[in-house]
Amino acid sequence: MDCKHKGILYSISASVLFGLSPVFVRLMLDSVNIETLNALLTVFSTSFFAVMLFLSKRSLHFKVILRNWRKVGLLGLVTAMFALLYVYGIYVSGPTNAAFLLQFATVFTILFGVVFLKERFTKGEGWGIVVAVVGVFVLAYGNLSVEVVGTLIFLCASLLVALSNLLSKIYVKEVNPLALAGGNSMFVSVFIFSYVLLFGKLEVNIPSEAVVYAALASLVSVVFSFILLYKALEVYEVSKTATIRTMEPFFTAIFSFAILSLSPTINQLSGGFLIVIGVVILSLTRTRCTSSRD
Repeated sequence: MDCKHKGILYSISASVLFGLSPVFVRLMLDSVNIETLNALLTVFSTSFFAVMLFLSKRSLHFKVILRNWRKVGLLGLVTAMFALLYVYGIYVSGPTNAAFLLQFATVFTILFGVVFLKERFTKGEGWGIVVAVVGVFVLAYGNLSVEVVGTLIFLCASLLVALSNLLSKIYVKEVNPLALAGGNSMFVSVFIFSYVLLFGKLEVNIPSEAVVYAALASLVSVVFSFILLYKALEVYEVSKTATIRTMEPFFTAIFSFAILSLSPTINQLSGGFLIVIGVVILSLTRTRCTSSRD
């Protein structure tokens, strides 16, 4: 299988697994608070990554993490901040809004490229951003007092995702994807537990169902999904990977309906659709610009 088809397969698989993540979070929030939820996820995800690193060239991967600890640590700090905002946003406005609004990360990713990497910015990309911004306002219009708060939370989370994507793309050239994902998870655990213990937010009596959901969420939506994403970034263009990943919110909407019995509202579907269209325009325009320069 060539790099193109591998990249498509990795991207679609990652999208399906990422689509499950908000559903697992919503299920867990019925049993534990936001901080305990993040602590559980980091414990399981770090444990799973540690096992994978141990079974696969353990000394080499750990040496890579130690040699690049500043880079991996910075990525872990950004990811930990995102995780706290992400879970709080789902608590406020639900999994479907989370999935659609996080697509806005592509807008921030391209703006980062223009500002920090001096990349070109075209009219097509401008139209894509306009459409995505309109989608955000349509989605937020559903219940103004609640949706505005959730929307602002997810836009901040999207900003952190864009920064994480930028760092991942830079670091994956020097750090093995498995080592990068595992090291990132380890540093996230350190930062999350430091925060939880410092503010005394950790719950002691944790229901068994929350533990089961945390284990499944960590394995499916954290470990496998991020490995697949890093593998996709390693062999496929960022813009094309971003285009494929616009399917994530639709997977989340399907899973939310099937598992949580939550039907998306008209505002969520119409606003989310506009956001996705804007992201697709951005990604395809970026792809054409890159091809023309080559």
